[in-house]
Amino acid sequence: MKNTVTSMAKALFVMALFSAPVAATPIFTFDEPGNSFTNGSWDFALNFEVLNQVTVTGLGYFADPTTGAVDDNAVALYDSNQNLLASVIVTNTYDVFDFFRYVTISELILGPGIYQVVGVSNSDNYTWNNVNHIFDSNIAYVSNSWAVDTDGVANYIAGSQTDSLFGFSGPNVFIGDSRDFTNPNAVPAPATLAIFGLGLLGLVARNRKQK
Repeated sequence: MKNTVTSMAKALFVMALFSAPVAATPIFTFDEPGNSFTNGSWDFALNFEVLNQVTVTGLGYFADPTTGAVDDNAVALYDSNQNLLASVIVTNTYDVFDFFRYVTISELILGPGIYQVVGVSNSDNYTWNNVNHIFDSNIAYVSNSWAVDTDGVANYIAGSQTDSLFGFSGPNVFIGDSRDFTNPNAVPAPATLAIFGLGLLGLVARNRKQK
């Protein structure tokens, strides 16, 4: 029994050491905003396709670098049947991470399919035609949607527009390992497998000392 437990612990520990960490990244990034403009409160939506299963760990909203501020922006994530999957209110409590402020949500697995993330601008500045706008390899851009905001709620927007490349940047989605979004330099949470393996090794070592 002792040899079996020892072998299991060593195997798990080796797997943890050599397994690649899950990438922690927004579904899209850019080097710098292309514009900084506002003309009222809008609902901005991004329709995207998940190509390979991803785990959503945060929802965020654009924080214009000229001010760095957000204004209690509502952000929501929907599936293609307009079912609400998650929603948050983004405030200035959260530090800026690549031009966005994010709020942590309970891990949400998205399988391949079409989804929409929508956010309310609350008259904050928004941007479009951003420099080096790139989507994660597991995500494909589908279209963008927008509508005049009337209630401050991030409602699903039917239809789509193609009036700018990748649409107007408001909401964003964070995928991969969870982060502490009050500290943008925080390291993603360690793998559960590594913790379990180290725990087993510790138990084996303690049993040996007792014997």
